[in-house]
Amino acid sequence: MRLKATGAGARLRYWTTFAAALVAAACLEGDGRTDTIDSADPGAAFGADPAHLRAGPPRVRLGSASGDGPTDFHDIAGVVVDRPAGALVVANRGDATLRTFTLDGTWRGTRGGAGGGPRELGELTALFGYRGDSVLVYDEARGGASVWPYAGGDVRRVGVPIPPGDTLQSPRLRGAMDDGRLVWAVPGPDRTVDEMGESHPLQVVIFLSSAEGTGFDPVAETTGTRVFRYPGDSYISGRIPFSPQPFVLPRDSILLFGSTARSRAERVTGSGTPLAPIEFSMPSVPVTAEDREMALVPIRSEMNRLLPTQLRTRIAATLDVWAFPDSFPPLGNVIAGADGRVWVTGYRPRADTARGEDEASVWSVYAGPGSPAVNVEFPGGFELLWADETEAVGVVRDDLDVEHVLVVPLPTGARTPARTPARTPGP
Repeated sequence: MRLKATGAGARLRYWTTFAAALVAAACLEGDGRTDTIDSADPGAAFGADPAHLRAGPPRVRLGSASGDGPTDFHDIAGVVVDRPAGALVVANRGDATLRTFTLDGTWRGTRGGAGGGPRELGELTALFGYRGDSVLVYDEARGGASVWPYAGGDVRRVGVPIPPGDTLQSPRLRGAMDDGRLVWAVPGPDRTVDEMGESHPLQVVIFLSSAEGTGFDPVAETTGTRVFRYPGDSYISGRIPFSPQPFVLPRDSILLFGSTARSRAERVTGSGTPLAPIEFSMPSVPVTAEDREMALVPIRSEMNRLLPTQLRTRIAATLDVWAFPDSFPPLGNVIAGADGRVWVTGYRPRADTARGEDEASVWSVYAGPGSPAVNVEFPGGFELLWADETEAVGVVRDDLDVEHVLVVPLPTGARTPARTPARTPGP
């Protein structure tokens, strides 16, 4: 399951959210290509750091811009690979469909669609494997989940269980345990008043359902760790959109919740017993003058378009003295691999430069507490969505913003040791 600091979907980038928050606070005061399934040029060089391992060329590549094919993707919300079932399922948020392929990329069928019917979805925002014979879909518009068997048949709806008390917001599905229990997360109340020069994230309460998808028992809660420290004494009060969010290790049914504020993932069993955390060696990213200007340009543009002259003048004066945080959070995305390991990548403020496959995208994999990170280079802009012992699946976007799903072999040194294929002895 995927943890994203910036959300999926219309996946709002950090500065877009930042701009909206600032304006709100101030106001209160086709090219004819066809589907492809092929391998990249083995000689293509995207690696730059000899200390990193390099993923192999894509074994499968899906994606086109024809407008009507099964691999015309728009805003992919998730990918599930089930090797025993021979299925690769892609959740396409753009039209709320589930596209199923064989493991070699052959299209098998498309299900779902936007709507209110029994086999339709309001807004497909997340996808998880479920009990080895189905996929579990989160419908954010309806606030519930549905189970879709590989073999077809009835689609089972799972409603959102209401947590106790009246201080929690709407639950959000985050995955499923091996025993069928569903993992929900709810933003907890954050009554911490911002201190001068600091801001605080939301807390997150994690709940498990019963194996039948009913019931709602709390098992863990994050702490309100401080996210940013601002220089000086002039700043816009508000909560930066980087809060702890939970994810699941499906193999051993251990629940983790990570924070973008601290480079670590807290570990909790399904019964709520805390385990040793996994520490990530991820440095924070300094905020530069270029980052500041990149944030202020769209804010000023939106301000000039929407606000009256007098208010624009007041806000412009505020922007001139607005203090930015010293650094970005160290973590970008966090993925719980199907083999129980955890993949993380650093936060990249200049997301628009991560297009195509001409630069490296570095992800670090951790086997558990105390284990060193293994850094792996993927094609530039590679957004990891799923990984197991031998392969990783992710999305890249080309220069025309067309999404491509890549199935990429992992280098031997980045594979799970117990699962690494034995070498054939030489003559």
